[in-house]
Amino acid sequence: MIEVLVLSALLLLQVQANTWPLAKLVYPSDGLLIEGAGRAVNITFDVSGDPFPEERKWYKDGEEITQFTNINIDESGGNLVSLRFNALAKMNEGVYYYIVRESKLTLEASKSEEVRLKVSFLDNFQSSATQQVSAQLGEYAVLRCNPPTHFGAYPKFSWKKEGVRILESDSIYVSEFGDLVIMQVAEEHYSSDYRCTISIDSLQEGQQEKEGPAVSLVVRGNAASYVAPYIALGPEDRAVDAQIKRTFRVECAVNGYPTLPSIRWYKNSVQITSSGPIYDIQQRNYLQITIPRSSGDVSATYRCEASDGTKQAMAQANIKIYTKPVIITSLPTAPVKKSSSSTLDLSCDATATPTPQFRWYRNAVQLQSDGLNTQVSGGNLTITNINSLHKGVYQCEAFNDIGSSVSTGMIRVQERLSFVIRPVDVDVYLGAAATFNCQGKGDPGPTSLRWEFNGGTPPDTHKYTNRLVNQATYKIPEVTSAEKNGRVSCIISSPDNLYPTDTAVATVTVREGPQVQASQKNITANEGDARDMTCIVENVISAVEWKWLHKDTLIIRDDNGRITIQENMLQVRSLTAADQGTYTCQAGENGITNSDTMFLMVRTSPQITMETEVRIGEGQDVRLTCSVTANPAPTITWIRDGQTLVNNAKYMIDKVSDHVSVLVVRNVRKHTDVGTYKCEASNPLRTRSAEVDLMVVAVCEVMDMPKDTSVEFLSSTSISCTVNACPSAVWTWRKDGEIITFDGSRYINRGSSIEIRQVVPSDGGTYSCTVNSDQGDGTPHSAVITVTVPTTIYKFPQSSVLFMNGDRIELECSARADNTLDQIMVQWFKNGNEINTGALITQKDETEKIFYATANLVIQSAIASDGGHYQCVASNSQGFVQRDTTLMLMTYPRAPGQPHSKWEGVGVAIMSWSEPSNPGNTPLTSYEIHIESKGNNIFRPFLKGLDPNFVSTTIYFLQENQQYNFKVIAVNAVGKGPASIASNVVRTEKTKLKQVNLVESFTLSSVSSDSIKVKWSMPEDRNTALSGYKIVYRNEDKQEQPKFKVIDEFTMLETTLDELDGGSLYSVQIESIDRNKDLAVSTVKTVLTQNQKPSPPAECIADREASSRIVVSWNQPENPHGKILHYTIYYRKRGAVDDPKTVVNVTDAQSTSMAVSLDDASIDYEVEITASNSAGEGEPFQCLSSGKTIQVAWYSMWWFYLIIALVAAIFLIIIAIIIITCYRTRADRGPKMQKIPPPAAKKDDFRGPNAQVYSPNTARSYNPPPAGNPMNTFSGGAMGSPDQNRFGGGTSDFRYGTQPRSPDYGYNPNKFNTFDSRNSYNDPPKPSYSGFDPPNYYDPPKPAYEPPKSAYEPQSPKSGYGGGYGGGYSAYDQGSNYDNTSRYDNNTFDSRYRGDNASRGYPTYDRNAGYGGGGGGNFKSSQL
Repeated sequence: MIEVLVLSALLLLQVQANTWPLAKLVYPSDGLLIEGAGRAVNITFDVSGDPFPEERKWYKDGEEITQFTNINIDESGGNLVSLRFNALAKMNEGVYYYIVRESKLTLEASKSEEVRLKVSFLDNFQSSATQQVSAQLGEYAVLRCNPPTHFGAYPKFSWKKEGVRILESDSIYVSEFGDLVIMQVAEEHYSSDYRCTISIDSLQEGQQEKEGPAVSLVVRGNAASYVAPYIALGPEDRAVDAQIKRTFRVECAVNGYPTLPSIRWYKNSVQITSSGPIYDIQQRNYLQITIPRSSGDVSATYRCEASDGTKQAMAQANIKIYTKPVIITSLPTAPVKKSSSSTLDLSCDATATPTPQFRWYRNAVQLQSDGLNTQVSGGNLTITNINSLHKGVYQCEAFNDIGSSVSTGMIRVQERLSFVIRPVDVDVYLGAAATFNCQGKGDPGPTSLRWEFNGGTPPDTHKYTNRLVNQATYKIPEVTSAEKNGRVSCIISSPDNLYPTDTAVATVTVREGPQVQASQKNITANEGDARDMTCIVENVISAVEWKWLHKDTLIIRDDNGRITIQENMLQVRSLTAADQGTYTCQAGENGITNSDTMFLMVRTSPQITMETEVRIGEGQDVRLTCSVTANPAPTITWIRDGQTLVNNAKYMIDKVSDHVSVLVVRNVRKHTDVGTYKCEASNPLRTRSAEVDLMVVAVCEVMDMPKDTSVEFLSSTSISCTVNACPSAVWTWRKDGEIITFDGSRYINRGSSIEIRQVVPSDGGTYSCTVNSDQGDGTPHSAVITVTVPTTIYKFPQSSVLFMNGDRIELECSARADNTLDQIMVQWFKNGNEINTGALITQKDETEKIFYATANLVIQSAIASDGGHYQCVASNSQGFVQRDTTLMLMTYPRAPGQPHSKWEGVGVAIMSWSEPSNPGNTPLTSYEIHIESKGNNIFRPFLKGLDPNFVSTTIYFLQENQQYNFKVIAVNAVGKGPASIASNVVRTEKTKLKQVNLVESFTLSSVSSDSIKVKWSMPEDRNTALSGYKIVYRNEDKQEQPKFKVIDEFTMLETTLDELDGGSLYSVQIESIDRNKDLAVSTVKTVLTQNQKPSPPAECIADREASSRIVVSWNQPENPHGKILHYTIYYRKRGAVDDPKTVVNVTDAQSTSMAVSLDDASIDYEVEITASNSAGEGEPFQCLSSGKTIQVAWYSMWWFYLIIALVAAIFLIIIAIIIITCYRTRADRGPKMQKIPPPAAKKDDFRGPNAQVYSPNTARSYNPPPAGNPMNTFSGGAMGSPDQNRFGGGTSDFRYGTQPRSPDYGYNPNKFNTFDSRNSYNDPPKPSYSGFDPPNYYDPPKPAYEPPKSAYEPQSPKSGYGGGYGGGYSAYDQGSNYDNTSRYDNNTFDSRYRGDNASRGYPTYDRNAGYGGGGGGNFKSSQL
């Protein structure tokens, strides 16, 4: 509890800027911001405080700004916070300020200085009519500007005469308000086109200047001979806003004739004699005044006097300068101490014109006189009876129409040190952890916090923190006896506080856990008896959990009641030897367990284990073993023929242990030693005996011969071939005379026997065993195995099959039989009547000699009448076998019993019901709870998916002061059954009693699309039983069962719930975890997670239903992140990525399938689907068709086969043409190239029939390179590349700009070489043709070379036979010589001998193109 000291508390007033939340104006620094409409501008504050203010709000004209139409808040600059206007508009004008608060939970806050925002704008001139002004020669004239509406910044004015800007002088100037003043009108002033121009620089480009209509000045008459001085435009009384206009004029336009009068200026009758920083008197017609920022003495009466030496004139005006308030007496900067019971006077004084007014604020809330303890009077604030509610940030604001100024201080009422959180006594068990929390407060607050244990320094094993801001923690990780009744002290201190220290103490009470003691440590009992074992426990305060162990193994009571456990007592009936041993009883309380042990000894009578028959070879020694279990240990005696045997030459008795005795008979003889030997064991409980017969047999004698056996198909069998005692025996097994290979899976060798598994007919035959030993080889012993294949139904349905209406049912029935018999028949019967099932599938296995037959019964779209008793019968001449099954229509469950509900009064209700009288013929899968809360008998789903194994549940998320009814619905595989009768009415009235450990206050906030944060306050009324919290939450949209998150530490007061659905409504309650099992659950709160787009729909399948329609089906998205609003199906032609998709909207969000009509049934389509919620459209899912991408059945179209036939025909024709062409070309091939005498030539003789004429739009000239630069060819059609031979294309072996590779090629670097390029890219023939000297302009030789008839065959499919006279790049470079006067227009070289595989070349624009050739030489367009 906060204590306010009435007599001795101190009131501190401090002004350190970093101790309270404060916003200091950065821009505009003077509190005035004028900017043009459409411009972007910022208002910026520097925010400070310790801690940094968490809550920050903007205000305009006293109202908080909540709508941000063209405004952004920028807090990215650290302490600098800006309000940014993106495009100023008139609506943005106003007074802005900023309020900062330390946090939402604290009072301390402050208001910033105000900023006046003015938006400049400029309208068009209103009138377009020409004005006319008439003036007498020598007199003055005033041309009125009549500027348009404007605001914000003061504009600039200028005038133009007939389009030429007028320069101001003593005789003509522009007044401050835009009028043009002409002091002495002359003839040259006559004009009909004067125009006023107004401009504002801060406006956007294109809007900064407006020009007015024309003004006409008419000059009248002649000038008078003398005009006495007069004031044409005198000063006027005015008030000047010093913030907006720092410089202004006092007008005094003086006229006279013929001499302009001189002017003198006076301020309050004192002449202004010279110009300076404030007054400028150099201008003739006005006094210019600049308002100083540090002085306010400009306000005065100003007078101007005009004189021409003979006469004078005078005019005056009162000028007032309006200034923003400046605080001259601010809040004190030094601490002021006051008694909390006295009166505090704060004063604040400021200067300004007009006189400022004052407002007072505490924590950014304006103070008013309340008639009690607060009195506001101008710049004075009086507060009486100071208490803690009066602390905070105080501000004095002086304001007038021009602006405001603020002074800020901090009032702190000193409080005594006390505890917000005190360490509380704990009652813990030995070995458990104990935690204490502590947090202090006061004013001044604690400066240190320390912990003590038992008045001294805490032990090293204790962990603690000394935090001052948040709570400090002291933890004993594992309580020992040393901490018993210990005292944990939290000590806070502050030297500046009136009470410098305070201490809070908590006590540790240690419980050492249950003290357990066995009632008896040693217990003895006889076998068959019953015994009780009991333990007692002390030092417990709550319920004890008991456990019993036998030999460290937990004992679980058995079903037949032999062992029973009743808390601290264990009872064992019908004791056996296995029950003997150490028993442990454990008692546990709140996780601490102690135990004690006892030993149970069970006395048992002798139980003898011994062979009944022993076979031995004559002359060997034999060992007869007698094992006895008994307690106490028995006495063992060997007896033969009534005589007790002792150790002698014939017998030796070996006592292996108290429970095992071995009789050794030496050198056994058939006639003297064969007989019966008895082992007798006795102890105090009983005497028992057992006998063994000793027989003498021949060595390795087969005692168990193999026997003929008949085995059924797929069963298992074994063959034995056992011998007498014969240690060296080795068995050899054969089948039909061949040694058997054992695989370990079907054929298994066990020595004296073999096992055959999964017998098939081929396993039948003669099996023999031969026993070999060191005595010699034995004789084979044989047996025959016959494999029978009975008529068997080996695949059949279950004895009962459940189905639903519309199901497809397939009942399988497969049988087999021996194929040596007649063929097997399989038939189906329903209720004794045969059913025709259609085709019977039969198969004969010749290897295994088996007949197989299958007949499956298929029922399409089953209905209720299809239910009944069905029989599958397999028969042949040997008889029949059958398998039965019953088809049953699945039925819905009946309604559960009427539920009973009980309101616990703590946020939850408990509800129970009884199971349905008939759950249907399938097991229940879940229960659903439906709820009605408005009394209208309309029930809605509330909880789904409840476990069917339980018939009660806890109902969370009920609102207080409501009444509820509930119904229960049972669900099985068929679906939901009918609802139960409504429950009793539950009224959720809040209990009038104060609930212990109840969380009464908590908040929810959405952190992201999949998480929310929960914060809560510690229960006000709590006890030591509080150990933690359980957060209960669920998705209301899904009506799912509640989920829980457990918080084990009761001092932890916040958590985050993760893995939630986006855009979903969640309900949350907080249940306190109470060791006393008392129930305390908070009220319900809801929160909406942030929106997130849904995941794609799942398992989208699109199957063609008809040639022009597909059916698209899908599952809902795995993560809908809220409510799905609709689905969208997209489809388009496969592979046509540039084509728009066709869109089909599925407005029913519950739908999971839709039929889509296709635009064209003959093409393939690709289909995808998306889901949309309130956050938008999610990612698409590519639909499949039966697991494959959708395919339209194009191969079934008739035109498909027609196209295939046409393509095949065209292909065959092309192959035939190629073969014929190659044959003819080979016939014309010659051994080498020859020079052909030239025929007479004409202009177009050298143009082949396949050449193209190229006429570019713009002629270019070509300039041959220097003679020393190697040239390639004259022609070549379009330029080629090394991997593609074109008509005359490609590059010939001699490349542009390279040296010849060999003189043998006949290359002349000073001439233009023209190689025949029909040989593709390989070396040209030797010798090759040499070129000729180039003329001044290009003139092809006449006659030209004609290539030989035989051409060179290409060496690869890409190679062409060549083009015109040569390939490669052209030789003539771009230049000035070959211009439009060139003689050759569109010349192309003859390409009649181009190869069949060559492709046509095309002309190009660049300088590397050939002059002509194969196809498309490109001489530029000119005239011949």
